[in-house]
Amino acid sequence: MKKISLITLFCIIAFQAIAQQKIKISGKLLNCTDRILELMPSTGNFKDSVLINTDGTFTYETTAIQTPFRANLTNRKQIQIQLFLAPGYDLQLQADVKDNATSRSTLTYTGIGSKTNAYWKEILANFKADTVKWRLKTPDVYINHLLSNNKNTTLIDKVFNSSNKEPYSAYFKKSLLIDKKYGTFLSIYNSYAYENNYKWEQITQMAAQLGFKPLMSELNNADNLSSNAFSYFVNEYPFYCDIYNAFPADSLIKKSGNYSLYLASKFYTGRVYDYVASKKIESTLSSIYKLGDFQKLQPYIDKISDPALKKSILKIGAARVKEAMKLQAGAPSPTFNLPDTSGVLHNLASFKGKVVYIDLWASWCGPCKEETPYLKKIVDRYKGNDKIEIISIAAFDAKNRERRYGIIKKDQMSWLQLEDTNDSFAKSYQANFIPRFIIIDKQGNIVDSDAVRPSEPEKLMAILNQEINK
Repeated sequence: MKKISLITLFCIIAFQAIAQQKIKISGKLLNCTDRILELMPSTGNFKDSVLINTDGTFTYETTAIQTPFRANLTNRKQIQIQLFLAPGYDLQLQADVKDNATSRSTLTYTGIGSKTNAYWKEILANFKADTVKWRLKTPDVYINHLLSNNKNTTLIDKVFNSSNKEPYSAYFKKSLLIDKKYGTFLSIYNSYAYENNYKWEQITQMAAQLGFKPLMSELNNADNLSSNAFSYFVNEYPFYCDIYNAFPADSLIKKSGNYSLYLASKFYTGRVYDYVASKKIESTLSSIYKLGDFQKLQPYIDKISDPALKKSILKIGAARVKEAMKLQAGAPSPTFNLPDTSGVLHNLASFKGKVVYIDLWASWCGPCKEETPYLKKIVDRYKGNDKIEIISIAAFDAKNRERRYGIIKKDQMSWLQLEDTNDSFAKSYQANFIPRFIIIDKQGNIVDSDAVRPSEPEKLMAILNQEINK
């Protein structure tokens, strides 16, 4: 018993030593336009921010994650540096990131992990645009092209050879081989099917021609989560099922919302479900406002098996509920004091005694403009009624004033048009998407912070009339 205890103790100590290994990234990025970059995961759930000094130097390290993963160091516009990261890696980066071409030509990796990360240099150096336009070829020709690419492992073999003995190099090599396989599926579902307006049956038949095992037999293999292409594919597969109408009988379920999460709960289990569900739940949480919508997410949160991940999602959810409570029915509406097209200021308090129906829109927003003809009919319906005010407020559109004024004139948007120059009112309503419609009662309290659109006129007018008659 004593010997076993000592061996056990030795193993625990050894494990703890491994568990304290840092992941470190440092270096210099010349001409970086931002002081903070995001470390965004391509695989896994870990993400963080990296502080860039004024001279472009940076040092970042973490012990918060103890598994290898793939990420992008990015500001989502100028910089997109792909990385293999793992415990024990001490990676130095150098690049001039003033534009994409310069970044590609100047990027270097040194330090522990540099041999493995040299793969990304090879990818950049060997990138070739699709001048053949393979997506326009016949299905058989396209399938042969995909299979040929899948078998070509020249770049992988060049980097992950016998001289590369860095930690986790075999792990990352395997992940890239999985990438190639699921990249072929993505090419069909995400590109070829869309380009050729395929139906679901045609897509699945084409995927079967690849000769791989049936998709559903492999989509719960958690080892595949080491692959960026697989991680992306399992996250998007429920979406593909939705847009290509894979299950026509689900029409009622779709209307209830969270359809992709519903499908994920049917398709996936274990770590794969945890990965997909956490991504989708976090995304959904950022754009919902009604307490009932939060409650609809609870069964999907309950199914997450990783306690730490579930705790993280619940924490995000609690913060969002706290913010959403400010916008529930009966709460005082955030106020505004905004100029119209003549520069005259209008504030919410001046409309007290009237029901206010607000349209948040922008000149670049297609769905917003689709609502305009319906909104014109609502305006006409209440013309001369001094118990209601209909207002369009342009948000996230300050740079497009001339174009917006042209649209207002062309589409005869004769009702009150205001401009939210610094987006303060839109942000106070947590408007992460537009169009967004808001109903405020005669006392200035919220009736609905995410209200019925004009394209559902009967439903909308029933609510407006009820408020007008109070």
